[in-house]
Amino acid sequence: MGDRPEASDKPERIRTGGRSEKVRIAVGEACLAFLAEGRLDFTTVEVAARAGVSRKTIYRWWPTHTDLLVEAVSMHVRQVATPDTGAWESDVRAFAEQIAEFAAGPVEVASTALMATHRYPEFNKLVLEQYRPVLEAWQQMAQRAIERGEVNSDHTPEAMVNALAAPLFLAPMTLGRKVSPDEIERIVGIVLAATRPAPGSGSRP
Repeated sequence: MGDRPEASDKPERIRTGGRSEKVRIAVGEACLAFLAEGRLDFTTVEVAARAGVSRKTIYRWWPTHTDLLVEAVSMHVRQVATPDTGAWESDVRAFAEQIAEFAAGPVEVASTALMATHRYPEFNKLVLEQYRPVLEAWQQMAQRAIERGEVNSDHTPEAMVNALAAPLFLAPMTLGRKVSPDEIERIVGIVLAATRPAPGSGSRP
């Protein structure tokens, strides 16, 4: 998938802030633009041209095609900031609105379509690895609600997040569109009803 230097090359540590950060963002966005077009076979030359940086810079910081993909996918999955409003209901609503927008974006739609073909197992593995810490952060949102006594502790954080996020990701794939505000409200309502503490459980009102 694309051109690459010798495998013995090692990337330099990318400094944060200033021009280095601007280059990093430009390169990540360039790679994401190719992914939005459904392309995994973009070359370093193409990335350099689209990002407006030299090939030498890219080879120094991202010596392999996989390095570029990791940079792009990592940038992509960090777009959804996990809400922490202090209340489960407002967390759920804020999270649902963010995920609905994110899931319908061209990068996510194209990446999901590429993964569904199973033609690029290494890309699939890479995406799942980048999502792992993000999913853990999402589950912490539910764990905080459990600890506050706002939800039924019989449900796991994983199950609650999956119940909330799955229909929001599914709509762009199956319907070709973002879920509507009314649909978001229905999904939020279902999740809140399903996770409500049982009467007499001792949870806070």
